[in-house]
Amino acid sequence: MEILKNKIMNIMGDRNIKHKNLVHLSQILSNILKERSEDVLQALTELEKEGLIYSFAKNKYVTSASLNMKIGTLSRRDGGFGFVLQDDGDIFVAEKNMLGAMDGDTVLCKVTVPKREGRKKEGRIVKIIRRDIEELVGTLIIDNNTRYILPDKKRVYVELIDDTMGAQNGDKVVFDIVGYKGGVACGTIREVIGNISKSPNDINWILKSYKVKREFSQSALKEAREIEQEVKENKLQGRRDLRDEVIFTIDGADAKDLDDAVSIKKLPDGTFILGVHIADVGEYVKMSSPLDNDAFDRATSIYFLNEVIPMLPIELSNGICSLNENVDRLCLSVVMHIDRDGEVVDSDIFESVIKSCHRLNYDEVQLLLNGDKPTINRLKDIEGDLLTMFELSKLLMARRHRLGSIDFDIPEGEVVVDSDNRPIRIEKRYATDATRLIENFMVVANETVAKTFEEKKVPFVYRVHEKPDAEKMHTFFGFASLLGVNIQGDGKEIAPMDLQRIVEKMKDSELSPVINMVMLRSLKKARYFEECLGHFGMALKYYCHFTSPIRRYPDLCIHRIIKEYLHGNHSLTKSHEMKQFVIKASLQSSVKEKNSE
Repeated sequence: MEILKNKIMNIMGDRNIKHKNLVHLSQILSNILKERSEDVLQALTELEKEGLIYSFAKNKYVTSASLNMKIGTLSRRDGGFGFVLQDDGDIFVAEKNMLGAMDGDTVLCKVTVPKREGRKKEGRIVKIIRRDIEELVGTLIIDNNTRYILPDKKRVYVELIDDTMGAQNGDKVVFDIVGYKGGVACGTIREVIGNISKSPNDINWILKSYKVKREFSQSALKEAREIEQEVKENKLQGRRDLRDEVIFTIDGADAKDLDDAVSIKKLPDGTFILGVHIADVGEYVKMSSPLDNDAFDRATSIYFLNEVIPMLPIELSNGICSLNENVDRLCLSVVMHIDRDGEVVDSDIFESVIKSCHRLNYDEVQLLLNGDKPTINRLKDIEGDLLTMFELSKLLMARRHRLGSIDFDIPEGEVVVDSDNRPIRIEKRYATDATRLIENFMVVANETVAKTFEEKKVPFVYRVHEKPDAEKMHTFFGFASLLGVNIQGDGKEIAPMDLQRIVEKMKDSELSPVINMVMLRSLKKARYFEECLGHFGMALKYYCHFTSPIRRYPDLCIHRIIKEYLHGNHSLTKSHEMKQFVIKASLQSSVKEKNSE
């Protein structure tokens, strides 16, 4: 059926064919492709449901694109209006043109007013392709004889058509949308959560509202439990044995999913050999397996207060895939020869087995770099390696600065909870030399891997950050000038170096946090994509996410591609099926990343 649908779309796009009604299409396809008219009708029905074609009087069909119609997800706002999200600019939809669509619905939108100077495109919704009708969370409102639910993430009212299941006014409930009357959604309550003001530390309603599942599927759990928790000799064939090398991990003190380890050597000529060793999750999570299906669905681990909702079951995330101290672990290693300017002059990517000799945390590494004697004495065996790593980290940082990488240096907020898991304060967490060291090493490894496989022209998931929109930059420049920041240019021809200079110029000003935040919001959001479009914010031509396959699906996806390539299976890595999966994984990962945030 997919082949027939593609053929129909090709015919529909032929401008020489004027009459695209059902009878005519059937005749064309019967004569050329020997297709049955009932199959053609089914294919047309599916294409219409997908929003790719549009039908009107007497079974006539046209492509949606020919009528200037766009398919997208509706983001509805509190004022009743909304936007149909598009890569080339969102389409504004007034409340009167909503056709009963809800926030999150996939819709077909007719563009009625093209993009104009300083204004977005405008349109009206002509078809709701797919309702976002999975279970929702909302607040029950009872006002005299009126009962309705106000969804947390849907900016519409949902009429309650069943009993309240004991829920009181103001209670949180889980409900299903079961239909629509005149564009108004109708729902039934599935579960009563209760009044959250009486149990403020209950996060279940938040997780349900974002459709986050704590539980893995039974088939995925069964598969995870059957995986051996020790690396056996039969797993080592064809791998480079690095167990005698000085390799260790540096992570947060509370981290349990350790997916990266590092090693260093300084050569007599002053250059460096940096090893970045990443857990070989792809060895255990096979394509289309139950574990893979669950991982794809989640696409990321979520770090929520003091709880982690992992992408993979703990048998993998905290067990056989975690690079724990003094145990054999399988890795994908990137070993880079880096010169004294911080440039990678040669690299090697291979499967390996390692044994981490230390499980370090950022705080103790920072103490050693600060010259703390007790810490130095305790880590005497790797003091030289850490100091060499610090030296290389500064070179890599200097290179990134020369390229124009924008360093906002905005502190992260860390929520501190008490013994009952109640938030009691938010603390600022600033980057340190120790955290920057690991960041710099992971960035150069990600860049090296992206460059290597872009040159091989195989399907790949890249981390892209595109050049900012000229209008937004122009608006930002105007805002900055009002605060006394003298900026040359109009925002049309912008380079990362230009924004880096503004950040540095304002570094010691009390206005720095405001300028940085407004600048950050003026940039496009980084995303996952199947083409290598570069990373504007880091001023890099090549970039991907390779270093966290335990907690990010894009990393796991490209690990599989790398392993297939290393094993000589070049036909798979260049196949149409792999390309399509990469496109699907990129989109899913971008959506789930936003949901996680």
